[in-house]
Amino acid sequence: MDDAVLLWRWANDAETRRRSFNPAPIPYADHLAWLDARLASDATRLWIVSDELGPVGQVRADLADGVAEISLAVAPERRGQGLGSAMLRQAPGSVGAAWGDVRLRARVFADNAPSLRMFRRCGFREVDTHEAAGAEVIVFELAGDRRQR
Repeated sequence: MDDAVLLWRWANDAETRRRSFNPAPIPYADHLAWLDARLASDATRLWIVSDELGPVGQVRADLADGVAEISLAVAPERRGQGLGSAMLRQAPGSVGAAWGDVRLRARVFADNAPSLRMFRRCGFREVDTHEAAGAEVIVFELAGDRRQR
């Protein structure tokens, strides 16, 4: 909870909201309740990634039925430096340490070219598409032999 303000600021960044399944701004009280529930859940892991300059982003995994859905956000001031890919490459090992051998999945809007490139570069493959929030969403899963790094 010590990082609540930081996570709320990242979550409410205009680009982050635009790329989210619910683009509405998040009131701080709602964020606190959500974060408290996520931190108390055995089905969620949340990592804040830092480098020598400080926090650079967060990776979250939500587990359901043997599948961990990955989402991540890079601090607005740190985008475009390859940090998202670096964070995503660490995620399989962190998820594996938390829950063992589970499938990793992510959902990305089809018009989010930077995220699509990042997931593909990191070994995720397209397994499905569907519509959400009036737009096409591509579902990615990490290739089985690359899950535990």
